[in-house]
Amino acid sequence: MSAWRSLPAMPERVPARWVHAILLLLGALLVARLIGLTWLMSVNVPFSDQWAVLRSLEDGFQWSDVLTAFRWQHGPHRQGLSFAFMLPAYHFSHWSVRLDSLVMVAEQLLAGLLVLRLRRQLLPGPWSLWDAILLLVFWGVCTFETMTVAPNASHSIFPLLLLVSLANVWLWPLGLARLAALSVLILGLTFTGFGITAIPAVVVVLLLQVWRGEGAGRWHAAVLLAACAVSLGLFLRDYHFVVAADGFEAMRPNPLDYLHFMVAMFSHFTLMLHRAPRWLLYPVGALVVGALVVGALRSLKALTASGAQAQAPADRRLFEVCLILIGCSLAFALLTAYGRVQLGVAAATASRYTALMMPGVAAVVLLLMRFRQRMAPVLLIVLLLFTVRVVPETRQAWLQSRYYALMKLCWLEHYRPARDFDAANERVKALDGFKTFQEVWMGEPGTWQMLAEQGSGPFAAGGAEAPFLKVYPRPCEVLQAP
Repeated sequence: MSAWRSLPAMPERVPARWVHAILLLLGALLVARLIGLTWLMSVNVPFSDQWAVLRSLEDGFQWSDVLTAFRWQHGPHRQGLSFAFMLPAYHFSHWSVRLDSLVMVAEQLLAGLLVLRLRRQLLPGPWSLWDAILLLVFWGVCTFETMTVAPNASHSIFPLLLLVSLANVWLWPLGLARLAALSVLILGLTFTGFGITAIPAVVVVLLLQVWRGEGAGRWHAAVLLAACAVSLGLFLRDYHFVVAADGFEAMRPNPLDYLHFMVAMFSHFTLMLHRAPRWLLYPVGALVVGALVVGALRSLKALTASGAQAQAPADRRLFEVCLILIGCSLAFALLTAYGRVQLGVAAATASRYTALMMPGVAAVVLLLMRFRQRMAPVLLIVLLLFTVRVVPETRQAWLQSRYYALMKLCWLEHYRPARDFDAANERVKALDGFKTFQEVWMGEPGTWQMLAEQGSGPFAAGGAEAPFLKVYPRPCEVLQAP
């Protein structure tokens, strides 16, 4: 019995040299998996939402129009910094959509490194096996849909990088450098994809600093609140609320539908099971959402305490950062549920929603590590859960990424000879063993004609070459077999 009780504390007793070796090995394997999957499965064939970007070329959109790209609205969000950076890269790569995938890999890996740095800043101390949880969360392949299917870094991967950058800058000493950097990051988050979901939590923390702070800290918080107000004002200028899903209702008859959808989102992120049974889906998701809410409330309690109960500066910074991270994940899930709940629970399991769930989970892990003397058993369960999750996560990423790569390359194979858009659609629809192909995914005939005439995209020199074809040289044959 004593051995069983001491089990949760075992990771704390592992020698430092073994901890370093395990973390390095795990990190190397996760990096190789993420890079390898994206390198293999990303193909230079525009797909789904990417056509909204390519159609802008027909309207005279130039690579140098970075300010227009920054403000450009796509669905309910703006494209922001990511699109402004990528627009010149698109131009000089002859509009290679594969480039987007490879850039996003770098962004996700950098976000993971910044989270590890954040852990060392907030919780000083040697590396431990608990840090493996952060590696498994941030360097996973659960984001495969955003990476390889319909790449768009503005949606969530680049906002993830901006958010963890903001969390790191938050810890800088007060001064003009911190003020300028945070103002830029707030503006970037507001305009870049769903990074705007972090702003409400940032505003709450800043209001608490104005309320409980003193001297220069209070002045800094007031200036950053003004930066939030200006950023939101600029965002709302010429903004049009757009819902990118049919059947939207301003308010559901049963508001609990939104909670069910959010619970399903977090459950899918945690389990990465393609079709989890409801008896597993909802309890797991409810536990995760509950942990996020408890973490947020615990942080709020600590930040509103005064007198003898006031937190030390180091702990205060921890709770501020955790509240921002958790607030972003919960706000993103709620906003997604609001716009997508009418599509059913299955829509909650989309891979593209997973990136902005990472910050909230990381914050909960940081809080558990802060109180690890009491929470070691919970940390051990979380570590084991995300370790086991590697298997279904890898399987789902491989199968679904392969399916869409096959579909794209098969479509291109039938389009190239006669450039007959409708014939290629009909052929792929007939071959698709899963019967999920939608013609709208492949854009419009005029845009394809433009790409062919300009020698862009898959028509550029070497543009149709894909590592995937070395593994599956006959994509249409494989696509035919479900």
